[in-house]
Amino acid sequence: MARLSELGVDFEHWCFACGHLNPAGMHLDFDVSRDRAETTYVGQQKHQGYDGTLHGGVVAALLDETMGWAIFHQGIWGVTAKLDVTYRRPVPVGEDLRVTGQVVRDRGRAIELHGTVARASDDEILAEADGLFLRMPEARRRELEKRYSGAADAFVRVRAAVEREEQSLEHGRT
Repeated sequence: MARLSELGVDFEHWCFACGHLNPAGMHLDFDVSRDRAETTYVGQQKHQGYDGTLHGGVVAALLDETMGWAIFHQGIWGVTAKLDVTYRRPVPVGEDLRVTGQVVRDRGRAIELHGTVARASDDEILAEADGLFLRMPEARRRELEKRYSGAADAFVRVRAAVEREEQSLEHGRT
């Protein structure tokens, strides 16, 4: 998998989930491969609901952001149209979590994704989601590309790293 911060993806913005400028944010970074993103997170007390339990909205944000990066790192600018979260167990504060997002089906403008939040120590799935993301209209995408001016170059590096990984895995099978 390719680590986005190591490939020059700019996280110096205010996004609650991945922005490094937001002091209340989660400051996520992602490992990506084709149609997939993964991150780790340790729930913080400032993001809890009931004592010791991560707030459900923060769990939804983890899933939403990770599924979004499963397409965004490929240069697909999308927005969440629908997010259906199933909370299986309380998500604890202070424990290592592994969050994954995976493309299930690309239907053109609409992309279906699935995500999970698992406890890293035993891989128990604590929450999961199915999401529907829509590709942004071209005019809005161009506007955001200007705001995040280094994104196109970073995505070229990310795609190259993902392709190198796939080639090395393919050569390892032969």
